[in-house]
Amino acid sequence: MAEYFTARGMPVPRELERSPLSNWRRLLVIAVTLLVLYIGLQITNLDLSRANPQFSLQVISQLFKWDFRILTPQNEFETFWDTAEGLMIITIFLGIIATAFSIVAALPLSFIGARNIMSGNPISIAIYVAVRLVFTIIRSIDVLILVIITAVLLGIGNAAGVIALAFHNVGVLGKLYSEAIEGIDPGPLEAITATGANRLQVIWTAVLPQIINPFISFTIYRLDTNVRLAPILGLVGGGGIGFILFQAINLFQYGAAGLIIFMIVITVATMDFASAQIRRRLV
Repeated sequence: MAEYFTARGMPVPRELERSPLSNWRRLLVIAVTLLVLYIGLQITNLDLSRANPQFSLQVISQLFKWDFRILTPQNEFETFWDTAEGLMIITIFLGIIATAFSIVAALPLSFIGARNIMSGNPISIAIYVAVRLVFTIIRSIDVLILVIITAVLLGIGNAAGVIALAFHNVGVLGKLYSEAIEGIDPGPLEAITATGANRLQVIWTAVLPQIINPFISFTIYRLDTNVRLAPILGLVGGGGIGFILFQAINLFQYGAAGLIIFMIVITVATMDFASAQIRRRLV
């Protein structure tokens, strides 16, 4: 292809002057990636010799033999909220309440964690750095670890799951919100500041109108994510339908576990579709 341009006295495009062999950086990246994968396989030493395909197929087949008894109370002491569908509703609201709590904390902190809002003097910059560091620390702690801690502090149940999920989302939403604030058009910000407005007036008139749509989008996204995470919290005592799911697996009740997994899949798919429609209409 390069000869076509050369024969006609035309400049050869830069991408045609290169050959795959001359692009040593790309080859180096590929070589390092392959080396890392090789070392990883050697260190992890994946042992599949103890796998039992016949038993695995048997368990998978049992997952589709649903036990519908979990949809009704099993004795006089159980109510609707002890059934699978009742616990599924509770799980959905675990994600909703946790998202609401996290918004209350993350929203004001996000303005303090935005560089363009806190620039101007060393004290505000120090506060900005501290808040962003807090966001990073909170995000680095996995939700399951937080549930274990809150279950010890608050006891096993829904409260542990909600507080842990909300605490983790303060870091996630705080980062997303503050980055949305940092990405706004600086023109209105500078114009309002030039009029002598204080920082609160600048935020109200120049920042808020630009961040409403991104905030709505991020909030709906995290709500969708929290509903997906909520069933997992039952593994370590976070309440919701996850508790009876892992209980059924530990008791080898694969029919009940399969039906619960199906309910979780349907719920998550419905929430994903609903959140996509809400984002499309509001954002």
